[in-house]
Amino acid sequence: MKLSFFGDISLHKINHEEFTFCNSFYDLVKTSNLVIGNLECPITEISIKEENQAICMSASVSSLDLLNSFHVVSLANNHIRDFQVRGLQDTVEAIDSTGIYHFGVGKTQKQAIEPLLIEKDGFKIAFFGATRYANATEENGGGTANDSFSLMKNHIRKLKKEGYFVIPYFHWGYEFVRIPSPKERKLAHKCIEAGADIIIGSHPHIYQGIEEYKGKKIVYSLGNFIFHSSVFDGFAPIDNDSRLNESFAFSIEINQDFSYQTEIHGYNTNDRGVVFYNEQENNKLKLEIDDISAILKAPKFKYLKAYYYQTHQISKLNVKVRKKYLNIKKQSLSNKIKIYRTATTQDLKNRLAGLIISLFKK
Repeated sequence: MKLSFFGDISLHKINHEEFTFCNSFYDLVKTSNLVIGNLECPITEISIKEENQAICMSASVSSLDLLNSFHVVSLANNHIRDFQVRGLQDTVEAIDSTGIYHFGVGKTQKQAIEPLLIEKDGFKIAFFGATRYANATEENGGGTANDSFSLMKNHIRKLKKEGYFVIPYFHWGYEFVRIPSPKERKLAHKCIEAGADIIIGSHPHIYQGIEEYKGKKIVYSLGNFIFHSSVFDGFAPIDNDSRLNESFAFSIEINQDFSYQTEIHGYNTNDRGVVFYNEQENNKLKLEIDDISAILKAPKFKYLKAYYYQTHQISKLNVKVRKKYLNIKKQSLSNKIKIYRTATTQDLKNRLAGLIISLFKK
C-alpha cells in the first residue's frame, strides 16, 4: 500500500485552467493508492468574512479540478473558517460532490476529531486532522478539531487494537520557521506512544525537519504545494522568500506488518505550476533536509537554543502583523481576547525567550 502526502494547498487566486503539473507528479500519483493533502482555503462564493483574520482566502468550485489526482484532504487548518461556518459548509459540500474524502472538521469537537476510516487493498487506514486554529465550538456552529492529545488518544488506541494504520495530520507550529516547537514534538511523541504509525504536519509554509521516534517517522511540515505568492506579501519575513517555493511530497510504502519505507519527492512550486526535481536536484534536497533534521537529534539545550533563536524573529513579525492588519490597539477588549485566544504556553515561552535573546544580543 503506497500513500503520498502533500502539504498546504490554497486555490485562492490560482488560475486553475492554466496551472500545470509536471509528468513526474502524475507518475507519482499513478503509483499511489492514496494521495493526501491539506486543503487550506474555503470553496465558497460568499463574502461574509471571519473576524480577526489577517487574510481570508477562498476559491470557486471549478478550481477543485486541480485536485482530481487527490483521494483525501485534511480540512483542519487556520483558514477553513475564513468565511465563517457557511464557508466551511460550502467547502464540505463541494468536496463531497467530487468524491474526495475529508477529515478534521465537524459541528462539534466530538464530530471534528472523528477519524476518517478507509479500507483499501487489504489495508485499514485511519486519518485524524487537528489544529489549535478555527476550532469547533458550541457558539460558532462548526470548525476544526483541537490538537489536544486527550481528545485523540483513546481513538488511536482503539483503532490500533482494530488493526488500523493510524495517521494524525496536524496543522501546527510557527510560519516561516524551520524547526518544530517543543510543544509539537511532545504531542507527536505522545501520539506515537499511543499507537500512531506516522505523523504528518503542515502550516509553516516551508518544509521542516523529519524525526524518527520509536521507529516511526514524524514529518513536521511539508511546506507549500499550491499557494499563490501574493498571499505572503507583507506577511513573510523575507521578500520573495525562495523557501516558500521549495518543498517535497512524502511517500510511504506500507508492508503487511505496518513497517514502511519512505521516499522524498522534491519540487519547485509557483503561481503557474509544480515541477518535480530531477534525481540530482532531489538528492541535494535530501541532504539539506538531513542537515536541518540533525538538530532534532541534538542535546535538548542546543535544540531549544536553535528553535528560540528562529521564533524570536517571527514573534516580532507577528506583532507587526497584528498592528498593521488587525489594528490591535483599536480593537475592543473582547476582540483582543479573541485574537490572543489561540495563544498557548509555548507561544508565551517563545516571546519570553525572544526577549531574553534580544537582551543578550545588545
